[in-house]
Amino acid sequence: MNPPPVLDGARVLWWAWAGEVPFGELPGAQGDDRLVYGFAVCWYAPGQLYRFTCNKHWNVVQDADHSNEDDAKADIPKQYDVERVVWHPWVSPDGNVSLT
Repeated sequence: MNPPPVLDGARVLWWAWAGEVPFGELPGAQGDDRLVYGFAVCWYAPGQLYRFTCNKHWNVVQDADHSNEDDAKADIPKQYDVERVVWHPWVSPDGNVSLT
């Protein structure tokens, strides 16, 4: 499932989706926020870059700031099934890629 173009007020640059089986569980979270289905690398207008951890509705349940896109994509916590993470550039419905 593709993410929306904006998560938590930040523009999506890259995303990864688990499909039917979540990547893993977020320790301490409950309900829909417990199971992690998506990751996204997102950019806030002032130049802040974050890797978001998301539930099955693309709601952000955890974040981590990063200095560049490659580090953000590589920094997946070890409790998740990292081998299944496949990054995709966010593409608008008209086919434009939103990379900086």
